[in-house]
Amino acid sequence: MRRILILFCAASVLYLSVSYWYFPNSPYAHYSLQNLSSPLLRSIGTSNRFFGSIPRIFNDIHYWFSSRTYLHSQLKKLEQLEDELRQTKLDLVISQKLIDQLEPLTYFKTPNLFKSTTVRVYGSPIGFYDAQLITSSSANIVMRKDDIAVSEKGLVGRVVEASSRILRIMLITDMASRVPIKILETGENAIAVGNGTSIMSLEHLQSREMITNSYKRPTEVGDILVTSGVGGIFPPDIMVGIVTAIKDEEISVKPFVSFHTLEIVRILYDHLAA
Repeated sequence: MRRILILFCAASVLYLSVSYWYFPNSPYAHYSLQNLSSPLLRSIGTSNRFFGSIPRIFNDIHYWFSSRTYLHSQLKKLEQLEDELRQTKLDLVISQKLIDQLEPLTYFKTPNLFKSTTVRVYGSPIGFYDAQLITSSSANIVMRKDDIAVSEKGLVGRVVEASSRILRIMLITDMASRVPIKILETGENAIAVGNGTSIMSLEHLQSREMITNSYKRPTEVGDILVTSGVGGIFPPDIMVGIVTAIKDEEISVKPFVSFHTLEIVRILYDHLAA
């Protein structure tokens, strides 16, 4: 279209030029030049302004899309910051509850009727589902199956195999591990179940098993778990872990002990030395 317009303008100018130069005394030439030049120039000016405005229109469109993309990215960043702030607030609440609840349990004491000995950790057997430790055996004490392993932070596990040289300790995170626990804030009993990872789950809450719930409140994130002593294997009031997440019917528990950094553990026993 632009080429046709240019050709038309060129033809009109050529016609007017020929009329003016070859018919200088003809009034038609002056009339034609006067009447056709103004609309022609106006049309050329309008066309130039229109085509000149096209880059500005494209720039405005590009600026609009760029501004929209920038605002969208900033909104995403704000949402991420909001999530991080929410998680930080939750972590602070959990930390404060942990400090408040663990203050009376700062110094671990050997339970009554139990003695203890310290052994060194050699390593852990390779296994996808197993969570175990291999430790040395005490030279003066014959360890037995179901003796309790603890650290300064809380419950480690129990002895599942004992010899004169080594002890095999099943950690509380092992898939076969079941630890009767008590929620420190409510007094409610449950079972901490291992699943082979660093996170345990809480099952068989009394409030869910009973027809009527007589507890003051349900379990919350940040609640502290200690051994209840039910079953007779684990002594009561040994620190186990903290509730870190509650989703639908699943309650996640993080143990206090960092098992991968253990170098020594204490073995609790209630039998006589050899």
